[in-house]
Amino acid sequence: MDPANSIIANAAKLRDLNEAVKSTFRVRHEGASQMEAWREACRQFHLCYDQLAFPGGLGESMRRLTEREPVAIESAVQFLEADPMFFRSGYIKEELLEHLSRGIPLNDDQKKRLQQVILLRVRERRTRREFRRYCRLAPAVSDPSFEEQIAKLAGPSGVIPTHAQWVLARLKQSSPRRR
Repeated sequence: MDPANSIIANAAKLRDLNEAVKSTFRVRHEGASQMEAWREACRQFHLCYDQLAFPGGLGESMRRLTEREPVAIESAVQFLEADPMFFRSGYIKEELLEHLSRGIPLNDDQKKRLQQVILLRVRERRTRREFRRYCRLAPAVSDPSFEEQIAKLAGPSGVIPTHAQWVLARLKQSSPRRR
């Protein structure tokens, strides 16, 4: 299975497991069997979370990313491209973006792909919790073409222009360091 499809499929499984926790929680007070069903739903969710949350397991992959292993770096890029949504996925994205922003070596293809991810996030109509981390990543993947695309999205008002302005501000803050 293609990595993006696997990430999305795992996110769907986590959403289902989380929904089982929520639905059994609502009726757990009705009897011993309902309480046991809720406990089992919680157990299953926690048992599966690490392996389903990130390719290769969340804990192990974050350790490998800290050690700058190329496979872990590629998995992080793929995860951000796939943009899965599940319980705590925003926190995972924040952590990945933080690692990638700290000088982890990215090849040109990964930089281009991350530029596209940032452009997608800039164009969203809502501001996600991890958006500021995308802004921090921008200088690490930027080139003149990317900056030009961001500048075209920056305007006087609205969510998209505001997002673009935040990215541009981060690019300007870091431009002396990039030279």
